[in-house]
Amino acid sequence: MWRLKSCPKCKGDIFLEKDYSGWYERCLQCGYNRDLKCVVEVKKQPSGREKELALSGAGKTATK
Repeated sequence: MWRLKSCPKCKGDIFLEKDYSGWYERCLQCGYNRDLKCVVEVKKQPSGREKELALSGAGKTATK
């Protein structure tokens, strides 16, 4: 994930990354690096079939 112009040191572009020790952010321009203590991970998106059902409205009952 990118955070544009968010570096506190040079106002450069920061990207978030994960390695064996956890999440961190690093500036692409100056190399500023900071470990992150708390990162919320986004749940996996539904598979194609579940998405099709949601878009088509399949499984919903009609109400009057």
